[in-house]
Amino acid sequence: MSEMPGPDPEVFLARHSQAAYKSFSETIGSENPQSPYDPESQITPDLTEAGAKLAHEKAEQFLDLLHPETDLLFFVSSNEARALETANIYRQIAHSRGFEVISPDNPRSKLAATLGEGEIRVIDNLSINSKNPLIDSLFNPVRMPSNTNWGAVDRETKDKWDAARAIVSSDDRGSWGSNFHAHSHEVKEIFPEIKTAEELYEGKFQNLMRLVKWADKKVRGSGLEKNVKILAFGHENYLVVALDRYFHEHNINNCETIRLKVEDRIVKGEFHDKEAEIG
Repeated sequence: MSEMPGPDPEVFLARHSQAAYKSFSETIGSENPQSPYDPESQITPDLTEAGAKLAHEKAEQFLDLLHPETDLLFFVSSNEARALETANIYRQIAHSRGFEVISPDNPRSKLAATLGEGEIRVIDNLSINSKNPLIDSLFNPVRMPSNTNWGAVDRETKDKWDAARAIVSSDDRGSWGSNFHAHSHEVKEIFPEIKTAEELYEGKFQNLMRLVKWADKKVRGSGLEKNVKILAFGHENYLVVALDRYFHEHNINNCETIRLKVEDRIVKGEFHDKEAEIG
């Protein structure tokens, strides 16, 4: 029998699959369109039929590159249903192929504990935790939700929303992420409470890079014999600056993945066959 290799940790940052955004739609159509997000009160399932199919296809392709005999999987996710559901599809297919999945001590989410059978850990730095979905909708490309309850929005907020929306519409980049990257600084002048793309990069993204380094150190000192692959499912908002800065890309599509690995205490990334050192 050949000797098992030592642990070789890698992290894969993936965007969730196509979703219906049911909880978002329900909120902006309610009597309080600006109510904050409640992660434990979401409408599920949130992935569309096409989104579930895409996640299955991408999971099969991803797992084709790994091996149950040498690779051990750990799943982490945003607390948003669309991310958790995407992670769960990958997890289920991994089990069907005979992969061993590490269970976290605490999923840190009732939805994650139920949906992922306790095998998906929620991480705050992957999560959006929207404080105001109405403002978030500013960056949507072209088509806006038709059910927004404008009658429940005060005139000052509506006027500010219209002014901010005009900025985005005049230079629509075709996706939420691209619009957010291009216009969040201008929109912040109207709605100071939002965080810009750069602020999310300095906060959530850089915190994720610290977690990547911490996970690398912990895995290498764990005594495990298998390689540990950490699959992290989240969103595009905290990634857009890094995509532009390191890979000269402006958005990440559903189920696309950034591959991360620590070498000589430096995080190295790969996206669309482009490689970069992540500062």
